[in-house]
Amino acid sequence: MKSLKRTAVALMILAAAGTARAQDAGVHVRAARVLATNPETLAAFYEKSFGMSETRRAANSATFKEIVINSGVTTEAAQKAPGATIVITTRPADSPASSNASLPALILQVTDIQKTIDAVKANGGTLTRGPAKSGADLTYAFVKDPDGNLVELVM
Repeated sequence: MKSLKRTAVALMILAAAGTARAQDAGVHVRAARVLATNPETLAAFYEKSFGMSETRRAANSATFKEIVINSGVTTEAAQKAPGATIVITTRPADSPASSNASLPALILQVTDIQKTIDAVKANGGTLTRGPAKSGADLTYAFVKDPDGNLVELVM
């Protein structure tokens, strides 16, 4: 959870600093880490719900796994996708997932928010806040993956 919070804070800092400034400094978002009690199961959820595919396994032992996924319906497409990856990493079963109160969240841009919500629910996730409009005229919703991690959908 601390890693996810650090990622969220880093993303806010980068946004505040401005894209050109971050690029000039050679800084870019490489990945976001999502913690899971069962990385295999959670990777399958993200793949089925969001049209992602596994690109590689960064670590794999009996007690620790890291599964890297990215946008793309095939491994080849996901490996070529230019965006930041999602690294699903083992979280101890007694460690809490993210919560609405602390608001660290993975933020995914989608093309059809209701279709994505339906896919999330069909694959074991839950809707925590239905679609709403922001002041910037974006539509957003909050869902939780089966491991309890908060995911914000933006359209």
